[in-house]
Amino acid sequence: MKQTTSQVSGFLLALLLLVLAAIGFFEFVKPAYANLMALKGKAVAEATLLANEQQLAAKAQSVLTAYEAQSSSTQAVDLALPVGPDSADAIAQLYGVASASGLQVANVGIAVSAAPRNTVASTAYITNGTSTTAAAVIKPYGTITFQLSATGSYEALKTFLQGLEQNVRVFDVTALSIHPVATLTTSGATLLGTQDLYTYSITATAYYQPS
Repeated sequence: MKQTTSQVSGFLLALLLLVLAAIGFFEFVKPAYANLMALKGKAVAEATLLANEQQLAAKAQSVLTAYEAQSSSTQAVDLALPVGPDSADAIAQLYGVASASGLQVANVGIAVSAAPRNTVASTAYITNGTSTTAAAVIKPYGTITFQLSATGSYEALKTFLQGLEQNVRVFDVTALSIHPVATLTTSGATLLGTQDLYTYSITATAYYQPS
């Protein structure tokens, strides 16, 4: 009888422990696990959001860099090919390059040519699906022709031409003539080319965009 009672007591104790374990699981373990899963899901969502924001920031930086590069290119084009003739600035640049080169400019003549209309600069090919259409790209520009009379050495002339080539604003030298400076001897005779000094007649052309 005692053995049976002991077995029943053991069974009831095991059953009680099982019930307590089930209660502990549902009351403590399961909510904690659910909370852990929620926190893990939140962490994954925040990591995904951070990655997306980093990608957006990288794209924004890329667009900003491209815009800044385009802005710099636009500024360079505006300096090389300004809007409007801006003849005073062009003359100042010519005098500046000549002075730095060692040429002495005697006088400058100017002739401004208006920008021609409907000037075809190139042809663009536009593809739409399977068909390709040729379209004319209109890029009119005006010109300013400068006629310079200057004096200086041959080395000064070379330096002047190199300076124009490297100048911010575009200049094309379209004509050039060189004459040695005549010198008089003590006897009154005229000698040519006895020193490194020449007179130059230089025709240079600058360009501008129509306003």
